Amino acid sequence: MELLPDLPLVHLRFVYRFMAETRLPRWKGALLRGGWGRALSKVFCIPTCENVNDCQVACPYRNLFAPEAPPNQLVGVREAPRPFIVRPPLDEQTQFSIGDRLSFDLILIGSAERHVIPIIAAFEHLGRLGLGEDRALAELTQVDSFSSQRQQFIPLLKDGQWFGMAAQLQPQFFLDHAQRFASRWQLQFVTPTRLKQHGQLARQFDLPLIVGAALRRMQQMNSLYGTKPWNCDLDQLFNQARAAQFEAANTRWVEWGRTSAATGQNMQFGGVVGTIDFSRVTPALTALLLMASALHIGKAAVFGNGWFRLR
Repeated sequence: MELLPDLPLVHLRFVYRFMAETRLPRWKGALLRGGWGRALSKVFCIPTCENVNDCQVACPYRNLFAPEAPPNQLVGVREAPRPFIVRPPLDEQTQFSIGDRLSFDLILIGSAERHVIPIIAAFEHLGRLGLGEDRALAELTQVDSFSSQRQQFIPLLKDGQWFGMAAQLQPQFFLDHAQRFASRWQLQFVTPTRLKQHGQLARQFDLPLIVGAALRRMQQMNSLYGTKPWNCDLDQLFNQARAAQFEAANTRWVEWGRTSAATGQNMQFGGVVGTIDFSRVTPALTALLLMASALHIGKAAVFGNGWFRLR
């Protein structure tokens, strides 16, 4: 049995510098995800392509934004989850002046790592297309990659100069990191998190609910983008989650929405934010949740929802 799936990750950090004044929304994940998708299709899609599913297998847009799951591979899932997460800035700044910077992260999951260069090229193009209500030009000045060896972000691209290849985060990184935690820690939900319990959106979370969401997310991602099948003892992990001690909670529900550029439909993605304290947590659960924190959990993770930290 393996505690964690063999699912390598790449954690990138992008920095734009605005060349004009503009206004951005309070929640920027949907803006960045949507703009990047449009830029990626403009740079790499064939103009005569009418159906993305008919594109060549190596097409970065198809692989990232329109992935297909083999029949019956993901039960109860209408669309294959995308192999990336746009992690927006947590500040709520909306007004940007000339010279202001916008920093955000992108996490690539499993086999999506091979598209790093096309992804960076698309974000450069997005800056030239413009961001915000006024389509303000923005220069992509830097891209960093998190190195597990150095325990910090290192330059991948800076002021037009390349410094090397993107570093990978292997599952062993989360296993090692878990050893630094005691059996008591706090979960901090930093972006709205939407989890269902008994078919309804939950307004309060317990550890079995969180662990269940983490396991489903990791199973789906590994099934589509991992290197090999993942066999873990689900019953043992759930038993450990039930045995953990709830200590305190300070959570609330927040609302945010977006309008789909493709359909014009207004979609609501509100969720739970805040902190929950637990004790008597096993090292195995800690490692599992550390990896899940990189993958996010719940609905709209691709926009940055469902991001939590352990501390």
